[in-house]
Amino acid sequence: MATITPAEKTFDHKGVSRRQFLQRAAGIAGLALAGGACAPAAAPSATGGDMAAPAPEPVTLQLWWRINPTTQGVIQVFEEDHPDITIALGDLGEAVYGTPKYVTAVAAGKGPDVSYQNRHTFRQFASRNLYRPVEDLMDRDNISKDDFMAGPIADLTWQGMLYGLPHTAGTRYFFWNRSHFEEAGLDPDKGPETWEDLLEMTPQLNKMAGDRIERYGFLPHFPPGLSDQLLIYAMENGGASQDEEGRTILIDTDPWIEALTWCVNIIDEHGGGNAAASSFMEGFSGQPVDPFAQGQVAMCSYGNWMIGNYAKFPDLDYDGTGVMPVSAGMEGKQVNWSCGWTFVIDPNTELVDPGWEFIKWVIGPEYVMAAGTVGLELETAEWERQQLPGKPIFAPTPPVYQPAMEVMEAEFYTQLPPRQKQMMQRYLDSETFAVGCGQIAGLAAAELWIGFKNAWEAALTKKSTPQEALQAAKADVQKALDAAWENLETS
Repeated sequence: MATITPAEKTFDHKGVSRRQFLQRAAGIAGLALAGGACAPAAAPSATGGDMAAPAPEPVTLQLWWRINPTTQGVIQVFEEDHPDITIALGDLGEAVYGTPKYVTAVAAGKGPDVSYQNRHTFRQFASRNLYRPVEDLMDRDNISKDDFMAGPIADLTWQGMLYGLPHTAGTRYFFWNRSHFEEAGLDPDKGPETWEDLLEMTPQLNKMAGDRIERYGFLPHFPPGLSDQLLIYAMENGGASQDEEGRTILIDTDPWIEALTWCVNIIDEHGGGNAAASSFMEGFSGQPVDPFAQGQVAMCSYGNWMIGNYAKFPDLDYDGTGVMPVSAGMEGKQVNWSCGWTFVIDPNTELVDPGWEFIKWVIGPEYVMAAGTVGLELETAEWERQQLPGKPIFAPTPPVYQPAMEVMEAEFYTQLPPRQKQMMQRYLDSETFAVGCGQIAGLAAAELWIGFKNAWEAALTKKSTPQEALQAAKADVQKALDAAWENLETS
């Protein structure tokens, strides 16, 4: 099923019983782990013979990650398997618009030993020496880059050097409601392939109550939380964010202007205008069920992680694909972009070996089994809490490391219902042609993502024309990019 290069080696993995894992997770939920860094672990004895190597010296590893029952639970499993390493878990903080918490801490020499990082800013931060290279550690432990998805490895590579190990990957994903399609006389097995299809289908799928839209066929700015939505539409129109050398920002070029104009027009013509559509979406703010899950939006451009989330609603008859609808000039081409999360080592830490030991574990099969155990239990508890019918599924965003992916497939993806299993396969297929976010963003990634957000909001609210909004965003990002290259070349 997987589209990753087959691994040359296999790993044994230890299963964790559901009861055992739930006990561990419950025992640490809500606890704030703390502790200062200690000396690095002692090296094994080199004297040979029958002399036993001294026990590693206990250390406390500072880790910034997400704090939730699953991460706390898997950390407990890791600590039981590695009694010489204690994890002090801290929250990563904001991780899209520049991760200021991490950048500030590392610059001050007070960064966490290991941190979770988003790949869209990776080259920007690697070029500023905010991550420790890991090539030497991979060579030492005979870990091959060929055992990972190629795209994430490329994202993590700066000037020929790898700066972390990828954990998960994910692409944009297009969903549609099969029941709505059947009601409108459309083929429920086939979603829109082009923008023209979207323009034809959207009014057919709109449901009116007088002059008020009761059900939206399609809203380009749903979900509202994805402020980088502009990126996928520009790519669907052949747009690139920067030139091949990574020195010139291109977000004010025709493909971007046309894409943003198209989004504004479809909201105005078929969504009742931005104010009405945005007010509709705001009505779902804070609710656990979004408009697509409630059957009030028929099609949406979202992400592959929603395959499992939408499966929480057995009455939702949905389908989806990782091949995004494209403009007329891109018809027949497969378009998507991929991003995800990575574990890195602080360039100043003295706890390189314990940090590396954790990273190897958390990207591998042991983590998958631990997270899968508690993940399914949490899903089951949530279904019981909401009194949902049917059986819950565990369909997380897949790991990037081949041995971990093999376990995920064997233990969890094989248990998926047929439709979700097919959608996961379509997602994995999309990873083969998706463009990595690290390659999209370059050395001004944080500023570029802010530029996407600002241009999107300015154009949709009519504060600026699409062209004006993109030109303003381009000026800010280009200034940051020029400064990044100047600093790099003079340092």
